[in-house]
Amino acid sequence: MFKRQSSRTRRLIVSGLLGGVMALGLNAGTGPALLGGPAAAADFPTKPIKVIVPFKPGGRTDTVARLLAKKIEDNKWLPQPMVIVNAPGGAGANAVNAMGRDDADGHTIVHWHHQMLIASAMGLGDFGPDNFKSIGFTGGGSPVWTVRADSPYKTMDDLVTKLKAEPRSLVEAIGIGTIPHFVGAMLAQDAGFETRYVTANSGADRLRLALGGNADIALFAASEYLAGGKEGLRPIIYFGRNRLPELADVPTATELGFARASWANPNWWLAPAGTPDEAVAILAAALEKAIADPEIIAYFKENALEAYWMPGDEAMAESKQVLETLKPIAAAIK
Repeated sequence: MFKRQSSRTRRLIVSGLLGGVMALGLNAGTGPALLGGPAAAADFPTKPIKVIVPFKPGGRTDTVARLLAKKIEDNKWLPQPMVIVNAPGGAGANAVNAMGRDDADGHTIVHWHHQMLIASAMGLGDFGPDNFKSIGFTGGGSPVWTVRADSPYKTMDDLVTKLKAEPRSLVEAIGIGTIPHFVGAMLAQDAGFETRYVTANSGADRLRLALGGNADIALFAASEYLAGGKEGLRPIIYFGRNRLPELADVPTATELGFARASWANPNWWLAPAGTPDEAVAILAAALEKAIADPEIIAYFKENALEAYWMPGDEAMAESKQVLETLKPIAAAIK
């Protein structure tokens, strides 16, 4: 899917390294690794870095990418700017294909989140974590499971007790194959209950169904709930790593014993799998500085997001664990 080496790399191999490569019995695909030393790193980046976002402009993923790119450019933490390119559609396949058309040299990367893992688990594209090299997480945001404010169910224990006594007796608003669907399914699997579904493909649809009495349960990003659902909804469980200050009374899934249902939905920066480690390290260093900037931290807090840095290897390991949790849910859906 991805190009194995840049035209510059091929020219260098032909002019100076081909004989050595052949003598060692190596194939041409090892070229980037051979050339990815300090000299190559010193030259990176040599042109603007294309950041492909698999969604339309204006959403959280797009907004965070633009904010961090501007912060990096303003502080000259990279010698070249980051240019955001939106490639929505195809369950992320359009973004992956766009990335694959460029050299795997660090000048084209993707800013995504764990919806990619859902797409991979459901087989919606011929891609998965192994097609990428993880640069790292720059914070993230988690959802809340809510009921109507006048619901008789005031705690997660109330809901679980009801659903275990009367399976499928409560209606959950979800979009098939979306984050609300999978997070709710992970919680149900972990807690041992089952709901009944009504289709709602957007936050606005879920809010309308919940407030209108056509759904008992609906999941929202914490920022969605705080912005538009506080008057009519009651949050029952938060799926983040730690409690949000704005939702200090709402317990996390982990606190309640449902750790497998925790969903951080991080801002995940990814490069093609063949990208030199040195280029990834340079990008990671800039992003780590950006997410620690006080203005960025303030923005995250104002929007019910968590600002933190997780290095690429750790981010990839965590993401692969999440993918394994998603696979049986995807198999059940199919």
